Amino acid sequence: MPSVLHELQQAGKSAEIWWDSSPLDFPRWRRHQLATAPDKATRDRWQEQLDRFLCPATPDRSLVRGITTNPSLVAQSVLASPESWRSDIQELIRYQLSPDVESTFALVYEEALRRAAREMLPMWNATGGKFGWVSGQLDPRHMLDADLMLEQALRIARISPNLMVKVPGTKQGYQVVRQLVARGISINSTLSYTVPQFAACARAVEAGLADARAQGIDTGRWRAVFTHMIGRFGANNDLRYEAAIRDIELSRTDLRWAEVAILKRIHRLIQENGHPVKPLLSSLEVDEPRRDGSTLSMHLEQSAGGAVAYTCKPQFIADVMRRESELPVFDPEAIDREVPADVLEKLMWLPSFHRAYDPAGMQPDEFAHYGSFVSTYAEVMSNTRKLIDFVAHQFQTATTSARPLLLV
Repeated sequence: MPSVLHELQQAGKSAEIWWDSSPLDFPRWRRHQLATAPDKATRDRWQEQLDRFLCPATPDRSLVRGITTNPSLVAQSVLASPESWRSDIQELIRYQLSPDVESTFALVYEEALRRAAREMLPMWNATGGKFGWVSGQLDPRHMLDADLMLEQALRIARISPNLMVKVPGTKQGYQVVRQLVARGISINSTLSYTVPQFAACARAVEAGLADARAQGIDTGRWRAVFTHMIGRFGANNDLRYEAAIRDIELSRTDLRWAEVAILKRIHRLIQENGHPVKPLLSSLEVDEPRRDGSTLSMHLEQSAGGAVAYTCKPQFIADVMRRESELPVFDPEAIDREVPADVLEKLMWLPSFHRAYDPAGMQPDEFAHYGSFVSTYAEVMSNTRKLIDFVAHQFQTATTSARPLLLV
């Protein structure tokens, strides 16, 4: 039986499934997932599906086409295997002339990206650079400093040819996007929730491509994706607050339509204008069963048939696999279906939705202050600090006598 995600990919010729974690984490997750199967028949079916899920060495067999990572996911990966990383970090400390926490953190992060890229490189080579990409995100602490971001981006891009630099959707981030594209470096615009951010990204990418052509830079193996963090848009508490003070009843389904509406408008702009950027959906969610039995995941069902990439967290894949019997037949024209007019009219009363839906609804200076951006940034920063502290702890235990460490 084909998996839900296989059926989704079949519904659109240009659809892609990505894995939102390190490829090195997949075997452990696969074993855990199979262990949770309720019976032998389910386990056998899941095993067949997962045997064809992530196969970098045999691209024709693999459902997954690319990998996304970020500081949060790298932190989770490292902290899930502390023993295997502890000795590596100690070695990184020993082989620096003047080691400190910051330089070692950077080396640990780059090593995690190097390992993920190495795992996916056979797919990248076999497909001529079409698939097998690994997104490596920039340090979130630098997302308002274009110079620091560009310096780190150029360092990351040199790690492996299949590394795609993941740049935050800030004003400064789009300045970096243009400079990277001008150098023929593939990019992923992340921390993105709105149509104005997509418009800024498209302008930066197209300007960068023009610069690259003028300089004779080869962009034959170049790609750009725009990460719409779809589930995090509806989690924006500003939407609920704005609805409440206007006496507007905002249901869970209305919020899903708000998330989908942003994607549909971005997809339409790409189709109409030929922007060389592909939407990549992250923060995907499954929906609670409704009495009318209408949906497993609006994120999947309303985007089916589109030129869209889907980066799937392990938990999302597990949830979809458990509820695969609820899968409707995907409509290959779903991406072009309009949002119900009454729902869209209701949503347009909410300033946070209106600003996100109108291509000119925000200026680049405002992107980093948008509600969804702020809440996600706080979470990413928290996980980044956890990884930095793990590195700091290795300094404290690098000798037989533990000692306090002053972080300057």
